[in-house]
Amino acid sequence: MRKLLQLAALVFAITATSRAQVSDPNKLIAPPPPPISFHSRHVAIPNFQWLWQYTQPAPDGNEAGLLVDPHFDSFLDDNLKAPQSFFRDGKVSLSAVAHSYFGMIFSPVRGIDNRYITFNSCVPHDCTRHGLIWVDTAPQHPTVVFAATEWTTQGKPETDPDAEYNLWVFSNRPLDPEHPPTALMSAIQQWNPQQHIKNALVIDPDGTPHQVNPATLGATPAPTK
Repeated sequence: MRKLLQLAALVFAITATSRAQVSDPNKLIAPPPPPISFHSRHVAIPNFQWLWQYTQPAPDGNEAGLLVDPHFDSFLDDNLKAPQSFFRDGKVSLSAVAHSYFGMIFSPVRGIDNRYITFNSCVPHDCTRHGLIWVDTAPQHPTVVFAATEWTTQGKPETDPDAEYNLWVFSNRPLDPEHPPTALMSAIQQWNPQQHIKNALVIDPDGTPHQVNPATLGATPAPTK
């Protein structure tokens, strides 16, 4: 009976949070983040509602505060576990790569449709490498996507406006590579419209790659030669 009461209380809390979220996105009050555990490398974060506090004050939010939040490291570690090979020959974890992409230019932390959160930056001292975090906070299927661009090392140099890049899209949940979420496509389109994408890859959580047309993800394809 006690477990049933605890489960009922949890369901009520999640439902209440969702309803509060729908009421007025400009007056969201994020619940306090879970306590930090010093007995484990990872912090259990049951949902992403704690991120909402950093979308305020709108429209720019507070990315500087988000990046130094002690829960941010675990947020990346827990959700970005796929193997990667594009950055430093795959010798660092994907979560460490994401950290490398956030540390120079702060962007707005935006809440979209009272459901999605996005923020972006670039690699310090190499700002041709762009990074984006996109979060679907829906309790039914919370999703974290890390998208990154990398110069192809071929064709025109990075300093040329027509230089070509590869786009890597990693997700903590499998995505349909041919039919990604519309909100994700829109976020990618607004995030990085100026770089020409030669190859676009969607990477499953287990590391399986799917090459897709850049336009499928909302990116700008490189001109056909």
